[in-house]
Amino acid sequence: MNVCCAHEPMDWITGTAKHTMTFYLLLALGLVGYLLPWMVAPTAPMTLNAYDLAEWTRLHPTQLGTPLVVPLLLRLQLPVIILLAALFARGSLTRLLAMIIILSLSAAQLPPLEFLTISRHDSNYQQQFLLAVISLIAGLALFARKPSRPMALAAVGLAITGLLSALAGQHQAQRLYHLLPELPLAIKALRFGDTGNAV
Repeated sequence: MNVCCAHEPMDWITGTAKHTMTFYLLLALGLVGYLLPWMVAPTAPMTLNAYDLAEWTRLHPTQLGTPLVVPLLLRLQLPVIILLAALFARGSLTRLLAMIIILSLSAAQLPPLEFLTISRHDSNYQQQFLLAVISLIAGLALFARKPSRPMALAAVGLAITGLLSALAGQHQAQRLYHLLPELPLAIKALRFGDTGNAV
């Protein structure tokens, strides 16, 4: 028996509890990156993080009445963070951190309360609500299950999904932003986040 490792529980993906805590630190950095500006424009209203950028893209004139693909790409990172946190929940501390992440980030994705009263058919609010519910249910399910080695592949797949969706969403948002000069003057104000000056 290896005495030096007797008191250090093995982690089913990374090998050690120390590596698991490092992974949670990386998740925290990923969340900070999600909240930092993803698009920087000459005016403050168009300096948006990923979640705000998702809201802006669904209001873009070329996106009205179309499936909310770009907002979905920009919102997928929070569910990915939730599921990764649940997958890596092993010791008492990491399980506490995972539960905080699951509950807080699931709640953060919920649409405004008006969704339950006057805006039930709003496709944007429906998408937010669906992502929040899926994040909560899937996160709690992964949190409650017994760890198994094949789930390491799921962790890799989730990380790749989060990265690719972030890159695709940011690329599409930039494309929509640069399309604005080609649109009529009445809606160019969207480029600067000021609809009050539209004529």
